[in-house]
Amino acid sequence: MSKTLVNIISEESPIPAYLFIKEKYVFGDRLMFISAKDAEDDLDHLASLFNVPSDQIDEVVLARDSDEFMYERICRRLRSELRSDEHYYVNLAGGTRYLALAVQQAFAKLHADFFYVNIEGNTLVKSIYDDSIYDDDDYTYPIIHKMSVAEYLKVHGMQHDIENSKHKPIVDYQCTLDFFKLFSKRLVPSYAYEVIEQLRNGYRNAKAKDSGRTLFDIKRKSKIKISEMESPRNYEWVEIPNLSSFLYEMHFVPQEAGYLSKDEIDFLTGGWLEDFVYYIVKKHVKPDDVQKGVHIFRRDIPRHDNELDVVFTKNNHLYVMECKTGVENNRLFNEIVYKVCALREALLGMFCKSYIVSLKKDNDENGLKKIAQYMGVTFCDNYTLTHPDKLNALLESLK
Repeated sequence: MSKTLVNIISEESPIPAYLFIKEKYVFGDRLMFISAKDAEDDLDHLASLFNVPSDQIDEVVLARDSDEFMYERICRRLRSELRSDEHYYVNLAGGTRYLALAVQQAFAKLHADFFYVNIEGNTLVKSIYDDSIYDDDDYTYPIIHKMSVAEYLKVHGMQHDIENSKHKPIVDYQCTLDFFKLFSKRLVPSYAYEVIEQLRNGYRNAKAKDSGRTLFDIKRKSKIKISEMESPRNYEWVEIPNLSSFLYEMHFVPQEAGYLSKDEIDFLTGGWLEDFVYYIVKKHVKPDDVQKGVHIFRRDIPRHDNELDVVFTKNNHLYVMECKTGVENNRLFNEIVYKVCALREALLGMFCKSYIVSLKKDNDENGLKKIAQYMGVTFCDNYTLTHPDKLNALLESLK
């Protein structure tokens, strides 16, 4: 008897259907997707993710807007597509609860096994719907498949640069730890903050007036002489006379003597916190996949490009950590929270968890943690980062 995997497709998240197919599909199986009219595009996208011949995929779209709320119409529409000689594996996760009830009823008298993909627990539940509720015949299995960051983004229709760029730290863990200790304990020399701003505004973000290109673009090189940054010949570029002293006092040794690369400037101007978070996540959380500095975008939304500072997957959830060495005021913090929240809700799906990591100190007067929590975002502040018991509790929750 041939087998068909059945999934209800919804706008909220394609993850339950995707994982169900990854767990249960065997070459030769058929796929059936059921969706309301407004989720038809999501249905087509999900079907495109699998190397299954199009003639092996059945799509059942409830054509009218009201059909997904009409129990009898749903059952009639489905039964017109079903065969008595087929073995159906039906995943009841996805869609509205009302739609799931109708789907279960439509398949009840056929040769069907019913499942539920429990993303929160990363398990697959198999249930028998009968009058006996005391024989404990529900079975739970761990989901074996582990999504990578690139895979999670692809399932959500996002393009990214993971394959095209390097998304790992450029320095070792000890170097990031040294920077963390110096900045969190305010042991850096007073002039260091001015040097960092000069590096950020003059070399990391600055554009030449005539062309809009960065200094790296103009020189067509990935590194700049430190001496040239201390005494630039071009009046447009910022002079940083204390740069060598800053590097010495910060115990930072460039990869090539006498030069700073673009990546090293990124590190010195705040990227060190991303690297530090990357390392502690990798060491203590042991994620299935972890990346940093990932650019994501959608081709159907022009000029819409976001960068994920640190992003990782663990048990088929996506975790995104926005890293900010400093947040000047509450207004800027609110903007960051809204950006993180909007990114999750619009692009990354309901199984994405968002965090803001910063050296900024929170207190009852500011109530920054409460503001973030209200928006579904976890704020990891200076106190959490510098107190091992608090940091360990956060890392344990990520596991």
